[in-house]
Formats: sequence, structure tokens, C-alpha cells
Amino acid sequence: MDMKPLLLAIETGGTKIQLVLGTSAGDICYRYRTLVDRKKGMQGILDKVLEAFPLLEQEAAKLGGKIECAGIGFGGPVDSTSGMAIWSAQIDGWGNFPVADYFKEKTGLSAYLFNDSNAAAWGEYCRGAGRGSQIFFYTNIGSGIGGGIILNGKLFDGQGYGAAEFGQSYLYDPWYKGDSRYPVNHIERICSGWSIEQRLRSDKIPENSVLLQLCEGHQEKINCHLWSEAIRMNDGYALKVLEETAEYFAIALSNVLCFYSPEVIAIGGGVSLIGDPLITRIRKYTDQYVYQNSRGKYRIVKSELDEDVVLVGTLLLTGERYQKEGQ
Repeated sequence: MDMKPLLLAIETGGTKIQLVLGTSAGDICYRYRTLVDRKKGMQGILDKVLEAFPLLEQEAAKLGGKIECAGIGFGGPVDSTSGMAIWSAQIDGWGNFPVADYFKEKTGLSAYLFNDSNAAAWGEYCRGAGRGSQIFFYTNIGSGIGGGIILNGKLFDGQGYGAAEFGQSYLYDPWYKGDSRYPVNHIERICSGWSIEQRLRSDKIPENSVLLQLCEGHQEKINCHLWSEAIRMNDGYALKVLEETAEYFAIALSNVLCFYSPEVIAIGGGVSLIGDPLITRIRKYTDQYVYQNSRGKYRIVKSELDEDVVLVGTLLLTGERYQKEGQ
């Protein structure tokens, strides 16, 4: 009896590791999830993935299938042809590491490496909010900020080392504490989940803010989850931070609209789970800053695939590469 061909998709980011079994059409059949231990760096992530691999093989057999190949959605710039991770801003040790070759050697599977935001953009375009558009932009607000662009129905990867590195674009930073005479910073260091948490933990929070109650007086323990709760409780300080975050993010999006003029912009990542309070403010400020030629000609929406977006895109891209190579 023929075994069902399954693909293994791996997502490695700054906070979580996800491994799924799925199909080349982007359907997820089984999921395994664990957390990143940042102190252990790259090797800690590699070890956790390899420890889980026998379980994934067993689950594939239960599904009546066999793992044919693997794809990795990596949180950082990559050489998509050679399968090398160039660098990670969040986890130490990844500099110029041959990820695809490493997994091929350890598992015996053909392996392919993709930037996670590129994978997410392709997944959201094919199976989510980007369907039916020709020019589409995906970005995530999570532990970091990334971006991916679809031009005329095709994933744009620049020269093969990534493109649309939205989180690395610069903005004026009113909270800048560096030694440059110009207070500018990456959008990732202003609006990402980790940056927001850092600001909340070091800022002078008003005594009447519900955030201080939610963290039980331990400001150093404030995270985006507590911030989100405070937003839902209409806390004035939490809403002020939300307003600032949305405006700075929107300024950066207005630049994307100037360069690419996407029909649809989808926003994913953990911080996007705040939902309408964030998305409606981003829409408002983007409309304020966008150039006239794009006004009224784009939509900003929340990702439809949510936390599956990188995995779905990785399955799709892996299936395409595997078939193209005629394995």
C-alpha cells in the first residue's frame, strides 16, 4: 500500500518552536509545539527539533504516511538557494549557519530554508487574506517584526537573500537611548512585542493605571498579554501606548505603500491578536500619512491564518521546491 506523502514544516522564532506534518497544499495534519530557551542559543533550538523528530516520524506513520522532506521557516535573513541562515537578531549563534545541510545530515531528508516572513507572506497570499490580489504585503508584530511582498502573484525574494525587511526600516525614535546624534531606530525596536514590553517595564506608569494592578506591583513582569488586558479594560495609559505604537507602525506602512502600492496589507504576529483596537488605529494613521496615489486603493486587515501562517507558507514553499527538484 502506498504511503501518504507528508512534509515536515519547522518554525523557529524568538519565543516558540513549532513543527507540523502537512501536505504540499498547506494543510496541517499534526502539530508539535515547544518554547525557545534563549539562553541556549541556536544549539538549544537545534537540539529541541531533533529530539522531537522521532515523535514526528511516529505520528506520520499513524497518519498512514511518511515524511518526504522538510522545510524551515527561519526568523532572520537567509540565503534561500544554499539554505544558509545569515543572522538572527533574537537568538545567538545563527551567523552563516548551513541550516538546510544540517537537517539533511541529521535526518536524511531533503531540507529547504526560507525566511519566516517570506513564508508567512506566501501562506497568507495563497490561503488567507491575500487571496485574489496581485500585489500583497504581509507583516507581523511579534517578538520581532518582518515583512514579505507578493508582486504580480509571485513571492519577491530580491537577490535571493530576502526583501521587504520591514522591521529593519528606520523611523524617528522618541525613546532612543543610543549614542548617535540622530535619534532613529529600526521599526522592530520601536513596535515589536519585546520593545513594547521593555518600554512598559521601564516607563513611569501612572499610579492609577490598571497595569500596576494586573502585574501586582511588579512592573518588571509586565508583558504584552497584560498590556492587552489593560487595553480591553480601557486603561488610559495602556491606550496611550497602543496609540503611539499604531502611529509609528502606520508611518512605516505608508512607506511600503509608496514603494509597492499593495492592494492588501495583512498584519499577523502575537501582538496583532489584540485585534480591532490595534488594527483600526493602524488603519486610521496609515490613511493620515499615505501618499495620495494610494489613498482609498488598499485594505489593511488582520491575518486570517494567525499563528499557522508561517507553517502553511513553509509547507507550500517546501512542496514547490521538492517537486521542482524532481525528488
